[in-house]
Amino acid sequence: MKRNIIAAMTLTMMLCGCGELKYTSNYQSLGTITTQGQQQAQADATDAAPAAAETPAAAEAPAAEAPAETAAANTEAAETPTVPAVTYSAPAAANNEPATDAVFNNVFAGNYYDADSGASLSVDCINDVLYSVHISLKKSDKETTEWNFTGEFNGRQVLNYDSCVKSIRTVGDDGSVSSEQQYTNGTGYIQISEEGSKTGFVWSDSMENAGANAFFVKQ
Repeated sequence: MKRNIIAAMTLTMMLCGCGELKYTSNYQSLGTITTQGQQQAQADATDAAPAAAETPAAAEAPAAEAPAETAAANTEAAETPTVPAVTYSAPAAANNEPATDAVFNNVFAGNYYDADSGASLSVDCINDVLYSVHISLKKSDKETTEWNFTGEFNGRQVLNYDSCVKSIRTVGDDGSVSSEQQYTNGTGYIQISEEGSKTGFVWSDSMENAGANAFFVKQ
């Protein structure tokens, strides 16, 4: 009986020991599995951390380089000299006109006509003070007498001359024109005068008194 009790106790103890050992083994295995999982998670977290740390740096790198490139561009722009715009101006044309507008806006210059004799008188301003005068008197369809001289008007609106050239211009039957000089030293003057409401030139010819009674009105 006693032996049976001891055997039963022994068996019971063995059974309890095996369960405890099995339980302990299972617990240790579970702890090992848990520890390994935690270590793997920590390792994954450790591996992910540098990547996470590197990602912002990589993302920020272009932003950091952009100001440097902008600064370089600004420096280059500052160092590049500004070339001023050059406007090309064409050279002025040669001025072949007289010094003033007196030639074109002159109170004496113009064409004048004597209604009684049919003679015409023209005054051209050569420069501010010198004038060329041409008087023409038609004798016939083929013959015209001409007087040409130059001079200056004085303060009394008189132009005196002393080198008048008188010529006879003739038109031939074939239409040819010839001119024959009568003299080259004629003297006289023309003067501004008034006749009623008209203002014009009178002509005094010292050689032949050719301008007697003539009054040339501007046309």
